[in-house]
Amino acid sequence: MNVKELRIYPIKSCGGVKVQEALITRYGLALPSDSRIYDRRWMIVKNGRHLSQRVLPRMALIQPSFVKDGLLLQAPNMPDLFIPINPLPKEIMNCYCWDEPIFGLRYDDNISHWFRTYFQSDDKIDLVIFDEKQFQARSSQNKPDFPNVAQDHDVSVYHDVCPIHLCSLESVTNLNTRLEKKIKIYNFRPNIIVTDGDEPYAEVN
Repeated sequence: MNVKELRIYPIKSCGGVKVQEALITRYGLALPSDSRIYDRRWMIVKNGRHLSQRVLPRMALIQPSFVKDGLLLQAPNMPDLFIPINPLPKEIMNCYCWDEPIFGLRYDDNISHWFRTYFQSDDKIDLVIFDEKQFQARSSQNKPDFPNVAQDHDVSVYHDVCPIHLCSLESVTNLNTRLEKKIKIYNFRPNIIVTDGDEPYAEVN
């Protein structure tokens, strides 16, 4: 099995960034040059509850890039937005990710305004960042889709279930043989894309 591509999605449900190398950490893939930037460390919330492409498909068009001490966000018809990681925000916000409580540090109203403008929403929309020094991550155990896989020390931050998502090209090719409308592997938002020759679903084992 060979690694074809590595991708980090710093903000939950927003665009991913292809990287040449990554650190594997407890919280997901991280940048080797700045381990403070890791997968799904940021999350957009509406009234404290996470937003996803299932509800707002336009989230997919928010494209982050990695810059010194933070992220740079670009989106259609919007000015570029810098998201600092140094210093971290101070305001602690109670949030929910898939109905599970989790804390985040809330960015200021200027950043909230950018998201409300992009989504054309009057609702309270905020960006939060996880701080592993202050907060406890969500357990990956007791998830209905993975009852016997996660161990008691496995956690996730703002991921759906697992801190790292691996998917093979062969699996998606096999799936497409049964679909009328073909999909791309990026629809699954994997962190690690692998190829294994001819055998689909080898990554399950």
